[in-house]
Amino acid sequence: MLATDEEIYAYFEALETSDRYLDFDKYWQSLYFVFTGDFPYDAHKTNSETWLDKMFMGGTATHWEATYGMVRYFTVSEVQEIAEVLSHICFNNLQQRINQLLADQESRAYMKPHYLNLYTRCRHFFTKASQEGDIILLSFD
Repeated sequence: MLATDEEIYAYFEALETSDRYLDFDKYWQSLYFVFTGDFPYDAHKTNSETWLDKMFMGGTATHWEATYGMVRYFTVSEVQEIAEVLSHICFNNLQQRINQLLADQESRAYMKPHYLNLYTRCRHFFTKASQEGDIILLSFD
């Protein structure tokens, strides 16, 4: 049990540097677009709900509060399904959506590798969790 602020801080520092933690930070909405071709709150979404959509907006609510809503979780089978979908993303489609996302931004050369890295980290995270039979907690904080 973590008793002091220092112990809690040390625990979260270690967690954040491990492969059992993934933070999309402020890029989650852009990454949502790169994966699905739509923005999360767009009233004119073209894609139906898929596992890539659910990866950001799905899961089952827990009793724990997050900054925005409740902490949610994916079951072992849901983690496996998401990992499978991530492993079959067409790399050309991914690059095309990144180009589309960054079309009006001068930062294309700088940000494109960042989004490819986020995709790679996300795929690795879900693949590892799937292989180890883990659930995943999802929080908007």
